[in-house]
Amino acid sequence: MGSWFERVMWAMAAAQAARFAWGAYQRRQLEPVVPKPMPDPDREYPPVSIIVPARNEAQTITRCLEGLRAQHYPELEIIVVDDRSEDGTGELVRHQAAQDPRLRLVEGAPLPPGWVGKCWALHQGAQVARGQWLLFVDADTRLEPGAVTGAIDAARERAVAVFSALTRQELPTIWERIVQPAVFSALAEALPISLVNDPRWPQFALANGQFLLVRRDAYDGIGGHAAVRAEIAEDAQLARRAKQLRWRYWLADGRALASTRMYRSPGALWEGWTKNLHTGMQLVPWLVPPGTALLVASLISPYAGLLAARRRRSPSLALAAAVQLAAQLGVRRLTDRMLGVPPVYTLAQPLGQLAFLALLTASFYKVLTGRGVTWKGRRYLASPSGAPIAAC
Repeated sequence: MGSWFERVMWAMAAAQAARFAWGAYQRRQLEPVVPKPMPDPDREYPPVSIIVPARNEAQTITRCLEGLRAQHYPELEIIVVDDRSEDGTGELVRHQAAQDPRLRLVEGAPLPPGWVGKCWALHQGAQVARGQWLLFVDADTRLEPGAVTGAIDAARERAVAVFSALTRQELPTIWERIVQPAVFSALAEALPISLVNDPRWPQFALANGQFLLVRRDAYDGIGGHAAVRAEIAEDAQLARRAKQLRWRYWLADGRALASTRMYRSPGALWEGWTKNLHTGMQLVPWLVPPGTALLVASLISPYAGLLAARRRRSPSLALAAAVQLAAQLGVRRLTDRMLGVPPVYTLAQPLGQLAFLALLTASFYKVLTGRGVTWKGRRYLASPSGAPIAAC
């Protein structure tokens, strides 16, 4: 037996190897769904309403609507809810609506007390929607041709009432390719996908608001967005309520259905992920302490091991440190491959981990201090019950 430090180093090596195995297993649990450019002529298709919440989305809304208008689906309506935008978003929507009768603009009403802005916008869209299925799509998401048909066919074939898909992420800049895979890699480890898709485990719920398809009767049975009005992570909470109320739910790999560029600047990324991680801490608070401890340890351990191995001339310590580094790079490469990030960015894994640790720390600070989070020019504070409420 070696020293206590050597035993700790090999325990960390085993933990990192287990992380790699878990990451590979998780990615195999997501079943891909593919678009169908043209509907099957032998099938009847139910009416679908696509609902897009838009608050100051002038940079993205045109591209989003181009993808929606490219859908060749028999009975389709597209509803954009302009949530009090100040950048001309509504005018851009009106311009495209003049060219496509399927598209209409809903002018959002003022935000009521107790509502999160996105929930309020989606609620207003759902209130006027006529479809038997409601497809909620973010304004920064672009659907591929045939995405609606493919999603409807997949949902009906699996007899599910609520279906969400993880979209392809667009990462054109260096900072996005360094930071985003680190965040997604950490999130991929947090919840077992097999349990997310298992109706017997309602406490394990994960959904993607970028692409969320809900049958109308299920939406009404869940209580719609009114039931999650104070939730920033409204997508995951809708999935949780669906599972609790015995509506069949399914999360799939939708990279072929749609693509999303979440954040166009480092500032937007900081604001967005501190918001998302803030709500994630409320969803799975028991994961935060051990997850943070493992993250810090994994950042320090391999380099401490290499230094100690050199000082002690210990091949065993050097090997343990090398196993840790290899496993960490392997986990990162799994995510990079899914996101289409070139292999050279895998070497930026330590920088990505540092960035994720900074985001996690900032989110945790906001939770502890009750400072709340900001998004789209609004601040959401914590109410006495713990649910977020709009402050301004």
